Amino acid sequence: MWYLKVSPKIFLGGLIIFLAIFLIVGFIFADNGYFYNNLIPELTGIAIELIVILIVFNYWQESSKKEKLITIERRLREYLIFFLRHNFNNMPSELKVGRFYGVDHSTNQDILEMLRIHIKNEGLKSADVETIIKYCKRDCTTLENLLPVAAELTNEHFKSWSRIVFFVNNIAKNTTSVEQDVMDIIQNIKRFDNASDSHKLYVGANEV
Repeated sequence: MWYLKVSPKIFLGGLIIFLAIFLIVGFIFADNGYFYNNLIPELTGIAIELIVILIVFNYWQESSKKEKLITIERRLREYLIFFLRHNFNNMPSELKVGRFYGVDHSTNQDILEMLRIHIKNEGLKSADVETIIKYCKRDCTTLENLLPVAAELTNEHFKSWSRIVFFVNNIAKNTTSVEQDVMDIIQNIKRFDNASDSHKLYVGANEV
């Protein structure tokens, strides 16, 4: 049916236009006054009621949708937290990522960039390389299976997650340099965190 294809926002806009028309017709063109023997006031009242209902419904719907997306983001972020906390045990303490929550966006970005630069300049300890390879071999399938979940968020979330999966698979298959792939993973974790911050899709976003 055609009406199923009309978005609530378009329908709301149409109601507002009709309400304006009713008011103009009622006040300007009604010979006996707006409220006397005139159908326009009833139509105006119906339009106003529908507008109020739609506004409340849209607000509730948008809030529910955002809460769902925040829950999805939190679940994906937990995998990133696990990767960052358990694969860099031999790094200097100032380069170890802390809780990596969405509300800590600036701190997250700074530490991840310092970690990436350190790996670029100093490389990875052999023990960390072994740990990362084991992690990637163990969790590559899980991360890949989460691609449809990431797709429910924004395009930037999906792109960053798909690239993380690509580089994790590279490491799992021993096809390229582990250090370069790790730097690329970190870069895309930063991208994921940036997407969450710009779209306010993280736990505590409504409180900021």
